[in-house]
Amino acid sequence: MDLRDLRYFATIAELKHLGRAAEALHRSQPALTKCIQRLEEALGSTLFERKGRGIDLTAVGKQFLLTARKILDTNDRSMEDMSAFIEGSAGKVRVGCGPITADYVLPILCKLVLEHTPNVSLEVLIGTTYFLKEQLRQDQLDLIVGGVSDDDEFVNQAFIDDVVTVAARKDHPIFESSGVGLRDLLNYQWILPTPQIASRKWLDNVFASRKLPKPAVRIETNALPSVHNLIGGTDLLCFLSRLTVDHPKSRGLLKEVALKETTLMRKLGIIYLPGTLTPAATRLIELLSMHYSNAAE
Repeated sequence: MDLRDLRYFATIAELKHLGRAAEALHRSQPALTKCIQRLEEALGSTLFERKGRGIDLTAVGKQFLLTARKILDTNDRSMEDMSAFIEGSAGKVRVGCGPITADYVLPILCKLVLEHTPNVSLEVLIGTTYFLKEQLRQDQLDLIVGGVSDDDEFVNQAFIDDVVTVAARKDHPIFESSGVGLRDLLNYQWILPTPQIASRKWLDNVFASRKLPKPAVRIETNALPSVHNLIGGTDLLCFLSRLTVDHPKSRGLLKEVALKETTLMRKLGIIYLPGTLTPAATRLIELLSMHYSNAAE
C-alpha cells in the first residue's frame, strides 16, 4: 500500500469531491480514480459511495480513514525524527569524562546541550581516559572528554590548555625548604594515579630519565581529583591538574610545589574513533568548539 495513495485518499475523503480533490492535489481525476481503485482492491471493499453531486465514505471507508491518518501521522513524525537526527538536533550521545573534565568541561557541555539541542540526551560515564578508550573501542561510548594525545588510533581535538603539577597540603613540610629539587620530592610518600595512566607514566619517566628512584607510592587511585580532602590532611604528595589545585572545591587546602621538571603541559578536548560520530555527537563537538573559541577571544 503506497503512502501517496493514502494521502490522496485522505484528501478525497476530506473534500468529498473528486474534482476539488484533483485541483487541490494537482492531479487528474482519472489518476485519483485509479488511486481509489487500488486501495479498494487491496482492502476488498468499497471506500466511497455517490451522494448527490459528490461522494461520501462508506462505513469501511470511515474506518479506513482513521487508520490511514494514523499511518500518515506516524510516517510524518518518523521522518521529522530522522531529519532532526541527521541535523544533530535529536538523539542520544554517550559521553565518557575523565575526572578532571567531569568537573570543568562536563557542566559546560550539559549547559550547551540544554540550551541548543533540546531533543538531544546525554549518557555520561566517568572514568580514566585509559578505561574510557576501551569503552570507545567496544562501541559503548560515542566520544570522550579528556586529555588528548598523539594516538593515531583516535581523533583528538583539543580545546583547553591544562597544566599538571606536584601539589601538597598548603602547610606541608616541603614548603619550609627553599630551592626544592627532584631529590627532595623523594623524601615523601605519594598518592598517584595507577601506572597505566598517561600522567603517571610521564612523572615516573621524569625520575627514571635522571637516574633517580620512582616516587614511593602509598596510595594509587583513578579518582585523584576527588581526594583533595585526603591530600589536604596528610603529608602525601600528589600529581594534580592545576585546575583541581585552584578549584573552589579544594577550599584552599592544596598548594603547588613549583618545579619545572615536574610540570606537565597538556591539552584537554574530545577523543573519538574515526568515522563513528552520529550527527548529534558532531553537533555537540561543534557547540563545544564554538564555546571555547568564543572564550578565547
